[in-house]
Amino acid sequence: MRLFGTAGIRGRLWEKVTPELALKVGMAIGTYKGGTAVVARDGRTSSVMLKNAVISGLLASGMEVLDADLIPTPALAWATREHGDAGVMITASHNPPTDNGIKVFNGDGTEFYVEQEKELEGIVFSGNFRRAEWNEIKTVKPLDVIDDYIGAVLDFVNHETGLKVLYDGANGSGSVLAPYLLREMGAKVISVNAHVDGHFPGRRPEPRYENIAYLGELVKELGVDLAIAQDGDADRIAVFDERGNYVDEDTVIALFAKHYVEENGGGTVVTSINTGSRIDEVVERAGGKVVRVPLGQPHDGIKKYGAIFAGEPWKLVHPKFGNWIDSFVTMALLIKMIDENGPLSKLVSEIPVYYLRKENVPCPDGLKGKVVERAREELEKALGEEIKEILTISGYRFQLRDGSWVLVRPSGTEPKIRVVVEGPSEKRRDELFELAYKTVAKEVEKLKRSARV
Repeated sequence: MRLFGTAGIRGRLWEKVTPELALKVGMAIGTYKGGTAVVARDGRTSSVMLKNAVISGLLASGMEVLDADLIPTPALAWATREHGDAGVMITASHNPPTDNGIKVFNGDGTEFYVEQEKELEGIVFSGNFRRAEWNEIKTVKPLDVIDDYIGAVLDFVNHETGLKVLYDGANGSGSVLAPYLLREMGAKVISVNAHVDGHFPGRRPEPRYENIAYLGELVKELGVDLAIAQDGDADRIAVFDERGNYVDEDTVIALFAKHYVEENGGGTVVTSINTGSRIDEVVERAGGKVVRVPLGQPHDGIKKYGAIFAGEPWKLVHPKFGNWIDSFVTMALLIKMIDENGPLSKLVSEIPVYYLRKENVPCPDGLKGKVVERAREELEKALGEEIKEILTISGYRFQLRDGSWVLVRPSGTEPKIRVVVEGPSEKRRDELFELAYKTVAKEVEKLKRSARV
């Protein structure tokens, strides 16, 4: 697709994401959906501009608009289900402050499915918009959802706590909600980077370990029970236990998958192509089944397989609450799990250990497809008879006979190639990672040189 990636439309301001595009997307949504749209934004410097452009397009095509303004993406999804026929979020999520984007939601709070995104793109590029007559143009009304959304999460989790929590909001839109939710639960909250600033002065907005490693020392210094970090629009969540140890993304998914399968006495868990074997082990042990889907499509997987839970790195979906990624439900349920079953370090110790490593190779967007194809060819030759199966969901995942796996895929949101490797030992992981990373980097450089000739 020309506009949509793995998480809506996203890219550098003025290069891909412009007010002109936002206007057309708004008109396309109104043409495609009609009715009432709920619109919100994150705290980026360009988000007010783009929000107003989208609203103009929605009005031009005859939609009524409810403006929720600055709220996190999960709250926008919930508000759309409660109040609208469609939802639009202006955000670039965890991307750098130079970027922005547009996410589109259905009236039930799910992100647009792949087929819907294709249809919306068709309308944008065809220019066949519905244009409302002067007497059909609707109004824009403010919509205050924060208190109601917090109430909905509290009702769903139904738990009070006395835990001491360190919260890092990344200067993102989660800062307007998370500390209040935690305090309403009874938690003692210490906040850092919890004022909204579109320059992200505190840290990079993506909650990767290298961006938030300092929280481990803060946990120990402050004596808190856990630390929670979010990204720019607060759909992603990362956590540290009470000892200051980072809990890796697959372990968080496995914890919740185990919880839901045990609670339901079985069921299907949907996860993405870039997650590891610990999830399969705990789910199968509890009597459930794991299905992998392309990255960015947990809602598609829930719909197709009737999943009781879905998760990809940092992003968890709780279908009993709503079929969207929701870090606030995640943090509230995690606190409940800690209170009922012991400290987070104990919960983590019950999850099997595998050795995973992931890194990005910078790559121009126009070369990503060719690089991945050439890397596949080279890796297929290098790995040879070790290969058990090659999965072709979101790039190429090489399943090896010793239980290891190698994934090479193009990022759907940034000019990068993702390289992910897991092995039964650190030595095996590192050997495979060196092979995969060097292979991808070499192909990037070869194609860049060819492009310059």
